[in-house]
Amino acid sequence: MKYSLSAKNLVCRNLENKAGYAADLLNPKQSKEITGLLRTDSGLLSIRFNQVVSNTVMQPRILQRFVVDYFRERHSPFSLWHCANKPLDDEALRELQLVRQAPQIAVAAEIKQLAVEEKSVEGLELKTATTADELLAFGDLIAEMQENTRESAQIKKFYRHLSELPEHKHSRLKYYLGIYQGKPVATGCLFSSADALGFYDLGTLPAYRGRGIGSAMVQYLVSEVMHSHHKHAVALVGEDQQDLWLNAGFYAVGEVARYDFTPERGSAHMTNGEGGDQEDGRESA
Repeated sequence: MKYSLSAKNLVCRNLENKAGYAADLLNPKQSKEITGLLRTDSGLLSIRFNQVVSNTVMQPRILQRFVVDYFRERHSPFSLWHCANKPLDDEALRELQLVRQAPQIAVAAEIKQLAVEEKSVEGLELKTATTADELLAFGDLIAEMQENTRESAQIKKFYRHLSELPEHKHSRLKYYLGIYQGKPVATGCLFSSADALGFYDLGTLPAYRGRGIGSAMVQYLVSEVMHSHHKHAVALVGEDQQDLWLNAGFYAVGEVARYDFTPERGSAHMTNGEGGDQEDGRESA
């Protein structure tokens, strides 16, 4: 898909590239470009790993034919991320069992303008997850933060597969663990596309929220990004977490709408959403 070079589209292009890259790790060559959208199919029954990214307003019948019917036939959930400035028709999407979630704010920055004062949380170690055991621990944490047991099982399946691959097969994804008093409790991820580094999978276990661990992880990843050869950094964040990013040098560039589809249960939610406040542990895209 082609986007303009606007900052918001930089964010959405990174999301699109990451969605296709992750899905292809498990189910190669099943992602499909349709005019105005990318449909990724990981082969899992997972909202997290089956993502559709749109950059134009589509007629509901087109979405039904190329997206909803495709996943419904596979009895599979998915999430739709709408990047165009013109909104979709929420009522028409509800009829297709697409349920709107909390909006995400696209933020971007020139890396040379970023600056952070890293917070030190006593007993917290932040590190890259490189070994198979560390990748499995990362997946276990992501799974534990979900509200649905099937989604959790599908997430663990993805990271089991990832842990068995040689590192160069997933080198564009860098995973990070927050280990508090010897226990893995927080996650973060950086995805490298051709034109930006994207922040994803930021979360903290419920019992460890409110201690500054999430903020420390964000600041640690920003410091990692500052040593990168990339020119831009991007993220999708919850409305209530913008200050942390703005203070680091990011700026808000627009809103991205998200819709979840769960065929078996209609409007039921499978996850607590990928977006949210890092400080209280809810995840971002």
